[in-house]
Amino acid sequence: MTRPGPLFTLCLGGVAAIALAISALLFGRVAARGWLCAFVLVSMMPIGSLALLMVHGISGGRWGRNLAPMLIPAARCMPLLLVAFLPVLLFRADIYRWDELELPADVRHYYLNPAFFDARTLIALAIWSALAWVGVWRRSLFAGLGLVAHLVLMTFIPADWVLTLRPGSISAGFGLGFGIEQIGAALGLAAALAVQGAEPRASRDLAGMIVSAILGTMYFIYMQFIVTWYGNIPDKVHWYVTRSTEGWSLLALAAFVIGAALPFLGILHPAVRREPRLLRVVGILVLCGIALHIAWLTAPAFGALSQAPALLAALAMALLLAAAARAPALAVAGGGDGR
Repeated sequence: MTRPGPLFTLCLGGVAAIALAISALLFGRVAARGWLCAFVLVSMMPIGSLALLMVHGISGGRWGRNLAPMLIPAARCMPLLLVAFLPVLLFRADIYRWDELELPADVRHYYLNPAFFDARTLIALAIWSALAWVGVWRRSLFAGLGLVAHLVLMTFIPADWVLTLRPGSISAGFGLGFGIEQIGAALGLAAALAVQGAEPRASRDLAGMIVSAILGTMYFIYMQFIVTWYGNIPDKVHWYVTRSTEGWSLLALAAFVIGAALPFLGILHPAVRREPRLLRVVGILVLCGIALHIAWLTAPAFGALSQAPALLAALAMALLLAAAARAPALAVAGGGDGR
């Protein structure tokens, strides 16, 4: 059975985009907020792919060569995120209600200045795009420098996107934990597409990396919760309290079970670690769990209705990125062994 070509994928993405445009006309602000949820989710795979490529540029290993057919085209879709961010920029006032937050005057006037907020994200996406398109992973020195730049950006960009939503919060470790989750999203996509081939050793490598990403993500998520909750800092605790009412705690539980517990337990079975078809199920579960976690992070600030346009927006962005990644020109540009 032949896979649908990039033109068919592009058409599906166009249909989803049209449906999203109709929902924007009908629901306005709700659709704009849903777009942010989708942008945060879909951006994880290109950014996570780039991070993995730079790590492989330093460490080497067969795992990078096995995953390169997916990682390189995914990373080189990064410039499309600049376009995908434009609706967030245009409808920022409907998404981020900073004037309603009780914030210090210097934070509101300087750091949460709209122009500065836009510039931070646009510059970060431009830097990530440049790193992807110059193939920074091909030389270990450049890969190391690129990874340092990536870690600097990760300290504040994810917090800008998520933690500045109403109600706000501050967490020094949020960006690093989010970065590990991005890597988990890229690995989940690789497993779902089975790009590692039929060799059992390649599947075992990928399974081991997925376990590491799951454990790293869970450590940062739950350690942040424990430190915040038992520190009993009202503003930070309120961020979690808001996400524990009206059924949001069940969403967090579903994200943990689907995206962490089930994949972890499944990988413990030797057959799952050997068979790409079984590992594909693990990848899909990881991606679904991450999607639920992003919904838990963002939706309580907007309401459950925002998730309908968010689903349409995520589908449109994912299909358009997939069409771009599979386009002949990008496939040629993304050729090579990952170094």
